[in-house]
Amino acid sequence: MKLFSILLAVSLCAVAHSREFREITSADGKKIEAELIELNDGMLKIRSRGRVFEVPVERLSEADQTFFKDWSSTDGGSEEGSSYYTEEIFFDDFSGEGFGEQWSHYVSESVVEDGVLVGKTIDINNHAGVDAIRFQGRQDVEFSVKFRFAGPEAERFNVWFDDKALMAAHAGHVCNVTVSPTSIAITDAKTGNMENSIYEMKKSAAGLDEATKELLATKTERIEVDFEKDKDEWHDLLIQTKGALITVSLDGKEIGSLESEGVAHETKSSVSVTTYANDVHYDDYTIRAVPRG
Repeated sequence: MKLFSILLAVSLCAVAHSREFREITSADGKKIEAELIELNDGMLKIRSRGRVFEVPVERLSEADQTFFKDWSSTDGGSEEGSSYYTEEIFFDDFSGEGFGEQWSHYVSESVVEDGVLVGKTIDINNHAGVDAIRFQGRQDVEFSVKFRFAGPEAERFNVWFDDKALMAAHAGHVCNVTVSPTSIAITDAKTGNMENSIYEMKKSAAGLDEATKELLATKTERIEVDFEKDKDEWHDLLIQTKGALITVSLDGKEIGSLESEGVAHETKSSVSVTTYANDVHYDDYTIRAVPRG
C-alpha cells in the first residue's frame, strides 16, 4: 500500500503522551505507529512526525478493523474525542543542517548536532541561552519535545509561552514549565513572578513581602520527578494550554496541572526553551494550536 510505504520511509519515533497512539497494521502487514485523531465515514485520520494522513479503514488488518469499529463507538471516534490542537504551527526533528530560518536565539550557543538540538548557554551569569520559535498568536497551544539531561552541566530547562506584545509582564512572559532532574514546576508568569511590579519587587533590596509570597505560592504547581543526568535516557514532555488551564504530561502520563488567570492570556505567539547551563538535548520540537475560528 503506497501510503504505508511513505510512512515507513519516515524515521519514526512518535511522542507518546496523553492522546491515543497505536501501532497500525495494513492488510499487507506493514506497520506504523501514529497518533489517532478521528474516524469519519470509514476514513481514519492519523498524525505521524508532524504530517496528517487519512487511511481507509478497509485497507487495514482484520484486527485493526475490529479495533476501530469499537473505537468509533466510543469518544475516540467522535468530535469530542478527536485532537483539540489540530493546527500544526511548527515541527523540527533536527535532521537538517543547522537551524532553520524560523528559529531565533538569545545569548545561546546551542547547536544542531547528530540530529538533536544541543542546548548551550554563552554566560549563565548573564542569562540562560534561549532558543525560540515565533508565530501568529493563538490562545490554546500545545508543545511537545523529547529531552534528555546529557551531561553533568545540565541543571534544568524552561519552556516559555510568551506574547512579546504583552506589556504587563517582564519580557512578555505568559506561563512556563521548568524541568529539572528532581522536579517539574508549572507557573503562571503573567500574574505571578513575571508581573511587572512583582518582578521589580524581587530585584529590590527589600525583596518580596509576605503577601506577595503567599500570592506566588498559588501561581505555581510543583511535581517531584527523578531523572538521571549524563545518561542516554530520553523523555517525552507534553504541555497543553486550554483557557486558564495548563497541563503537563511526561512519558505518556499526565502528571500535573495549574489553573490560573494569566494562563488564559489570549495571545501566545512564542515558545522557547532556556537551557541551564549546557547539554540538555532536545528532539522532535513540535508546536500545535487550536485553529483560528
